[in-house]
Amino acid sequence: MQHIARSLIMLAGALVPALPAMAAPALWEVRDADSAIRIFGSFHILPDGTQWRTPEFDTTLAEAEFVVFETDVSAMAMAQLGAQAFARGIYTDGTLLTDRIDAETEALLRVELDKIGMPVGPVLAMRPWMAANTISAAALEATGFSSKGVELALEADLENRPMRFLESGAEQLDVLSAAPEEEQIAMLSSTLVEIDALPKMMSKMLRSWVEGTPERLAPLFQMEMGGFEDAFLDRLLYARNRNWVPVLEEMLANDERALVIVGAGHLVGEDNVIALLEAAGYEVERIQ
Repeated sequence: MQHIARSLIMLAGALVPALPAMAAPALWEVRDADSAIRIFGSFHILPDGTQWRTPEFDTTLAEAEFVVFETDVSAMAMAQLGAQAFARGIYTDGTLLTDRIDAETEALLRVELDKIGMPVGPVLAMRPWMAANTISAAALEATGFSSKGVELALEADLENRPMRFLESGAEQLDVLSAAPEEEQIAMLSSTLVEIDALPKMMSKMLRSWVEGTPERLAPLFQMEMGGFEDAFLDRLLYARNRNWVPVLEEMLANDERALVIVGAGHLVGEDNVIALLEAAGYEVERIQ
């Protein structure tokens, strides 16, 4: 969902960890009787200069008939999504964010905005979900995580190559903007409480991703999401995972050779995409 965060804040590395010289982010192959697709877990935002590509990944990319992403992250698509997010994330009736949150959350909001040097005024016009995403994006950018993650890093490689998308940007936006207000406020509160620890947490998650250790990434991801409502987490992760499985099954049924690139969080933990495909009877092998 960092795609939406990128569209909200247009785009110090001291907090960025020293990463291993040999990167090997996890790559899986899923097979039926006569065909296979490969699934790669991405990081949507990365510190500049992160080395994550491997010969195995590059070979997979070159041999794929097409590449599948969560959604379209082209400049035009992101501009359109940003406009939609703005329209749906700003109060237009005179309401302020501080009218919807309690005094304790407001005090914490002002403290954290001051820390990251973000003006209070624009944030007060935002609905809670938009405020949470905008603050997270600003905090990450301030600690060296740019907007250019795996998907954008592959733009040049994918010029004039066929691509498909598992969902639209509007569908992603619905996960956040259509949430009940109490879920949005819980998301904002969790963001504010955890924001000081966010750089360290993201650095640990990045190292686990680059090293190809999803067993370490899963608990870190669960800790990051720990303050969110269960219903929100289901819409953010698990329901989307379930929705994607039939699309991937259709690729296998059609003997299509695809490289599927989705956020690493969708490939670890409870009801992840890999586990759902394995439970459906497909052969799954970790190849990197």
